[in-house]
Amino acid sequence: MLKVGYLGPEGTFSDEASSLYKKKIGNAEFIPFSTFHDIITAVDKGRIQEGIVPIENSVEGTIGIVTDMLVNEVDLKIKQELVIPVQHFLLARKNVPIRKITEVLSHPQVLDQCKNYLRNNMPKAKIRFTYSSAEAAKQAATTIEVEGIEMPAAIANKAAARLYSLKVIASKINDYPDNSTRFIVLARTDHKRTSKDKTSIVFSILKDRPGGLHNILGEFAKRHINLTKIESRPTKISLGDYYFFIDMNGHRSDKTVAAALTEVKRMASFFKVLGSYPKAS
Repeated sequence: MLKVGYLGPEGTFSDEASSLYKKKIGNAEFIPFSTFHDIITAVDKGRIQEGIVPIENSVEGTIGIVTDMLVNEVDLKIKQELVIPVQHFLLARKNVPIRKITEVLSHPQVLDQCKNYLRNNMPKAKIRFTYSSAEAAKQAATTIEVEGIEMPAAIANKAAARLYSLKVIASKINDYPDNSTRFIVLARTDHKRTSKDKTSIVFSILKDRPGGLHNILGEFAKRHINLTKIESRPTKISLGDYYFFIDMNGHRSDKTVAAALTEVKRMASFFKVLGSYPKAS
């Protein structure tokens, strides 16, 4: 049976992404892991066949550990992509009145995405970081109530509220209502060609090559290949050295895409195809 890794525990957005993927592929064993590093390493070592990890958020940007590992540590391909709408909810135990809530728990990124709500509605609340939003919900649900002691609330998704029987105090408290996270499915091979594909690559150019990036981008422009993402990240080798990540429409086996990639590889000092895969619907 196909084994697919994802970031646990239950009640996280990664868990939500795994549920969506399960609907697409049917029968498979989904295995929770504690870190993104563990998931990617498990796929690379063959302990599981596929792994689901987030690669970018529309508010927070790229998940650096994922892109860094794909460049430097493993030889894996992107096989699928999944886009999950991100909506945050303020949760507490059903018998806890709002006036007793003076502490809010969640993952640091979640708290940052809700900072305006907290500033405007709970300015005196203490903020405490947890490993995941689901862990925050679990702590809010299991904290023993003691007379005179304030009870914590959690910021998490609706799945966590159902899982831990928590009350929704406030809904959709994101600072940015269109927040979404893009997840990718990693495997040893990417996806066969379909009618609606994307291809992801990463490359670097020599620092002393004037116009290097312009020339590379020109290879796509003159072939009318639409680039859907361009991003740079430091190589961590020396100041001024960067990797460039590009997503484009089309499959690497398409004639025009293949021709462009051949030229980019020729001009780049480092080049890697991260995979071709169907666009998320």
